Amino acid sequence: MVKFPSLVKVLLVSATMCCVTVPAAQAQSDGANEIAYHTLLQQIADKKISLAQQQVFLAGQEEKIADLNKQLDGIEDLKASVVPMIEKMTAGIEAEIKADFPFKRDMRMARLASLKDTVDDAAASVGEKYRKALSIYRIEVAYGQNMEAYPGNHPLTPTVREGDDQYKKDENGEIVINEKTGLPVELFDGSYLRYGRTALVYVNEDGSGALRYDLASGEWKDDLPKSKVVEIRRAIRISKGQVAPGVVMAPIQTMP
Repeated sequence: MVKFPSLVKVLLVSATMCCVTVPAAQAQSDGANEIAYHTLLQQIADKKISLAQQQVFLAGQEEKIADLNKQLDGIEDLKASVVPMIEKMTAGIEAEIKADFPFKRDMRMARLASLKDTVDDAAASVGEKYRKALSIYRIEVAYGQNMEAYPGNHPLTPTVREGDDQYKKDENGEIVINEKTGLPVELFDGSYLRYGRTALVYVNEDGSGALRYDLASGEWKDDLPKSKVVEIRRAIRISKGQVAPGVVMAPIQTMP
């Protein structure tokens, strides 16, 4: 058996330990590099997925933009067709008012004039023009669906009142104020009664006479019998809510 000196034994042991230690350190370094490599690959894969998702999103947005542009083109075409329709509605409303019974003519013509101004206004939107025309159209249609009584002066010989004479006064000579509106109560010769678009009549405040508007001739006629006048006065009170509702007979002209 060979015996080594103590110093040689130490050197041999140290050499052996170095030979064992070096491969372990190298393996650890290789493992770290492999992990870093896999991490990098995963990051690249994630970036590719994110990029693909963004491309899909952008493609969808481009489709939406194209669809919106198509809709905008359609809206422009719609606007081009709506404007002539509004103009036809305006002309139709004007023709209807002129051919209709002359109830509240001033108010209706003022409303029509306002509509014409809006239609001719280049700054007004198509939607605004359409809404205004449709609103007036609905008002005109509603006139044919109800009965209405309202005060007014005689259609042929209206009384001219000026100053305080235009207003109703109490027993002390003070002007009467409407509690709901806070405005003075105006004086009128009598009342008009509109039976939808079937008939229009006028009755003096004291009930002394009544007139019927003849749509065919465009004139007021004084040809109502007294029995009809009584019925008309009752219909006026019903319309104003002064008496209970009931059946009323409109003075319709019979064709010869």
